[in-house]
Amino acid sequence: MRLFTFCCLTVAALALCGCQSRDPNRPTRIDEFDYTSVVNNHLSLMDFARHLYDSKLNVVQIQPIRADVLRATNAAAILIDKDEIGVYYYNIDVENQRKILAKYHDDGFAYILGYRFPVFMAGSYVLTGVEKHPKKKEIAAALRSFK
Repeated sequence: MRLFTFCCLTVAALALCGCQSRDPNRPTRIDEFDYTSVVNNHLSLMDFARHLYDSKLNVVQIQPIRADVLRATNAAAILIDKDEIGVYYYNIDVENQRKILAKYHDDGFAYILGYRFPVFMAGSYVLTGVEKHPKKKEIAAALRSFK
């Protein structure tokens, strides 16, 4: 009986230690890519959609969405195959927009209606929904080559 109690307590202690190491508020950095190395402030959301298509991704639909949700200048939802991503454009000629991008880069995520979303960034563009997309690697590569 003592051995059983000891085993139960050991398992419980290990479980608690594992939970504590996963802080739910820690930043979810995708990687250490320098988003400022890409210069694409002069390009539009339609240019980005065309670039995705040229990168051999199946762009099915492009639909405007509210940009103010992430305090962006412009935004669109792009359906690639059967899954959607959010694309947000920030005008880096505006100081406030540069500060928002820097915050997203430092944190690695953005909040939309109280929910935390990891973001992919390159130049003036921030993408949401990519981390769960089946074509994650291809979308990230296309974003980073969008110049």
